[in-house]
Amino acid sequence: MKPLLSTYFLFLFVNTIQAQSVVLNNPNQTYLIFENCAALPIEPGQKITLDSLLHHPDTYRFSTLKQRPFQSDNKHSYWFKVDLINPTLDNYFLRCYYASDLVQVYEIANNQLIDSCQIDFHGTSNQDLFQRSRSILPLQLRQGQTRTLYFFVPNMSIPDLHIGIMSAQRLTKEIHFQDLLNGLFYGFIFIIVIYSLLLGIRLGDRDNILYALSTVVTTSIGISSNGTLLELPGNWVIALKDNHGVHTGISVLFQIGFILSFLQLRQRAPWLYRGGVALAVVVAIATAGVFSMYLLRQQQGHHLQDYLGITTAFPLTFFGTLAGITVAIKGYRPGLFYALGSISVLICTGLFVLSLYGVFPFMFWNQNGASIGLILEIIFFLLGLTYKINQLKKKQDEAILEQLRLTQENQTLIETQNRVLEEKVEQRTAELKASQAQLIQKEKLASLGELTAGIAHEIQNPLNFVNNFSAVSTELVDELQEGPLQLLPESEKAYSDAILGDLRHNMQKINHHGNRASSIVKGMLEHSRVSNGERQLTDLNKLANDYLRLAYQNQRAKDNLFTCQLVTSFDPTIPAIQLDSQDIGRVLLNLYNNAFYAIRQWEKQQTNGYQPMLEVSSYAQNGYVALRVKDNGPGIQEPIKDKLFQPFFTTKPPGEGTGLGLSLSYDIVTKGHAGDLLVDSQEGRGATFTVQLPI
Repeated sequence: MKPLLSTYFLFLFVNTIQAQSVVLNNPNQTYLIFENCAALPIEPGQKITLDSLLHHPDTYRFSTLKQRPFQSDNKHSYWFKVDLINPTLDNYFLRCYYASDLVQVYEIANNQLIDSCQIDFHGTSNQDLFQRSRSILPLQLRQGQTRTLYFFVPNMSIPDLHIGIMSAQRLTKEIHFQDLLNGLFYGFIFIIVIYSLLLGIRLGDRDNILYALSTVVTTSIGISSNGTLLELPGNWVIALKDNHGVHTGISVLFQIGFILSFLQLRQRAPWLYRGGVALAVVVAIATAGVFSMYLLRQQQGHHLQDYLGITTAFPLTFFGTLAGITVAIKGYRPGLFYALGSISVLICTGLFVLSLYGVFPFMFWNQNGASIGLILEIIFFLLGLTYKINQLKKKQDEAILEQLRLTQENQTLIETQNRVLEEKVEQRTAELKASQAQLIQKEKLASLGELTAGIAHEIQNPLNFVNNFSAVSTELVDELQEGPLQLLPESEKAYSDAILGDLRHNMQKINHHGNRASSIVKGMLEHSRVSNGERQLTDLNKLANDYLRLAYQNQRAKDNLFTCQLVTSFDPTIPAIQLDSQDIGRVLLNLYNNAFYAIRQWEKQQTNGYQPMLEVSSYAQNGYVALRVKDNGPGIQEPIKDKLFQPFFTTKPPGEGTGLGLSLSYDIVTKGHAGDLLVDSQEGRGATFTVQLPI
């Protein structure tokens, strides 16, 4: 008896499990019915129809999913069933949230088929486009009725049906909320695309344009996948949705192009650039192959769409993340934003996929993981693009500042060059004026030379006659005195000697003054003589020393008893300068001779052991080279200092100077060499003459 009762209660328990129902008593609730379903796996090769299940219920035992955890298997087909009870006045609808596999739905009442529908990747098989695009099936379940839903899945890749039962009121709210979110999402995408296009066109930035195109293609995948376009007429919508893998491959190609350009991989990571190009080639070949199979209507092409989407999207995410992190480590900050965006997409998409497989609840955030990931990716990418644009703007500002700096430098350089040119013009003008003055001086000297030559020609010949005839007359007087006058009587001889003596004295005076006149003419010729004007680099120290020795030897030749202490102090650092060594030599010789003459005259007047001394020194100062000649003679009286450089002015006794030496020297230094000739003297303390020549 006990075994019989045990068997009876076990039978009741199994039938209770199989008849477990979902009571639809809350119109504001969405009932996810998969966990309340009972499942019947079908072995490969086995065929079980709906009629078999309805007419032989005891033959096929369903197991509830709560009793036995469900694991999908591509080798098996599956039947699922669930009982629905409607105690309310509301009409209920079935809605499939995600269907990657074919699902056949049957509504049964009292073992009779009431309605059927097919759900697949294109939505439901309803003729109503709205219900089809939203994967909605209206149920024939009224108040107080019970219905059994059977689901047949020939090939189940995801271990969940993701089907919900809801009232019309709840369905309206869900669709309205979903449409609102879609509107906000696509509006956001539209604004981003327009902004990126305008920014790319305005700045000429290829990255913004590539990003806008990539975003359009990527978003169009979501639009076609969620069934929004199914309400549009035409088969192109079905074709577009069937080629979601090809669609994904095209999007991947755009994104690879954006990655290569935006992250500047060619310059910053050449090995990643080559890897990206290789990935793009592989994706392009695979996409073209799958699309060709679709055009050839081969069944494998439809199955490959899913694999193509997965095998291109995930390598792209990995490649983008790796590239972003790599260039970020190398200091390119936009790479960090790109890596964060790729990681966000990977995480959100991963949560969506895991929720499909039942790891996480299929709730709002997981259900919309792909869209949320895309939004986060867009935000991070925009941050990266904004940072890049700011860097570009910063570089442009720096370039503008650099241009302003260069402009200011150019302005300063122009002003400096203008000043230099003005200085050069002034310098050249001064040189031209000096050259002009020199030419005028030379012309004057040439004219004076011609005049002097004429005077010398006219005067020198009579002077020669005077000098010669005075000498001849003196000889004749001597001959007369030694000859015929010796025959005169003594009384007359004394008278004759007196007359001859007077004649001889007169002849000597004539000869003396004739020679003096000749020396004056010679001095005038010397003053007016024009040098060749050829200038060359000359060592002034050597020139001064050579002429000093020459002048001293000349003085010693005239008077071998004359001695003078020569003191030289030449600065060895003074540079060689351009000058006419012949003219400057004449100046130095004149200064030396004047100094020696003054020393000799002063020596004759001293009785207390006076030691003649002449000091010659050189030095450089303020752009000039100076040569100083200092003696310890009598000095120069103050009233006559201003007359020293006047032509024909001399302090020497008549017959010992022409007064042209210092005048000639002054003209050579000041007019011929743009220098200066200075005198410094105190009476009784010697005189100092300083020759200043520009370097």
